[in-house]
Amino acid sequence: MHRVDAFGNSPGVCRKLIEGIEGLSGWHKRVHQKKTETRQKIVDGSRKACRDSDDAVGSHRKFARRFVEGIRKLAGNAKGDRRKEDRRTCRKIAGVCGTGKLLVSGGWTARTTESKRRPAADGE
Repeated sequence: MHRVDAFGNSPGVCRKLIEGIEGLSGWHKRVHQKKTETRQKIVDGSRKACRDSDDAVGSHRKFARRFVEGIRKLAGNAKGDRRKEDRRTCRKIAGVCGTGKLLVSGGWTARTTESKRRPAADGE
């Protein structure tokens, strides 16, 4: 009886392994080339997508910049408007109650009436 190895004929197995190992270098080159091509496609695609999105996003950026400028103007005007409105209101109240003397305190002007009542704003 002849002896049978568990892995088959040793010279045949060795030959197949040698062929497989020799083929690995070519396989490795093909895989490497495919990976390189895929990476290049991704990079080129993302660059193109960025260029295309700049066109679309450009108008959004312009809108956002104008929006922020508008908000700044509104915020700046609101402070001045409030001051003017407070002064106008104070003058109207003083005008209705009668003419009074002016008190200046920290840039604010308040009027008090000539009567013996408490002043509208402490100035001294």
